[in-house]
Amino acid sequence: MIKKVIVLSLLLSLIACTGKNTKEYANVDEMLKDAASQVEYIKVDELKNLIDTHKPIYLIDCREQIEFDSACIKNAINIPRGTLENTVSEKLPKHRQTVIIYCNNGQRSTLAATVLPRLKYSDVKVLEGGFDALKSNAPQLIELNPIRGNSATKAPAKPAGGCGG
Repeated sequence: MIKKVIVLSLLLSLIACTGKNTKEYANVDEMLKDAASQVEYIKVDELKNLIDTHKPIYLIDCREQIEFDSACIKNAINIPRGTLENTVSEKLPKHRQTVIIYCNNGQRSTLAATVLPRLKYSDVKVLEGGFDALKSNAPQLIELNPIRGNSATKAPAKPAGGCGG
């Protein structure tokens, strides 16, 4: 009798563990709403105060390279949303340092911010309203045509055509 109970318990636990562990959404708006409930936001004036006090932060621009190349927040690091998981660890080695992430309007950065804690970043915030809000409320923080390293960043080459191009 005890063996049957143990076997039954093991079978039930195996069945319970084989279900899907991912959420499904009817549309992108629903997915964004769920992501927004999981992240913390920072207002433009709060970001300005952080920058003014020289608190060490990582400022991540998750827009595409061509968007970043025209203008960004001063001292931002460009890690496009599509490459975030693959490149964030090499560009942000300190996992306990505050990470502020932004895009144009806050949508891509909200989705990106849900990934960073899974990669062991413990203090992640999204710039509320994104770069658009910053342009309106703190234009002095904007850097035009940013230069990183020894040369200016370059827009990606245009596709040459053919397979995948």
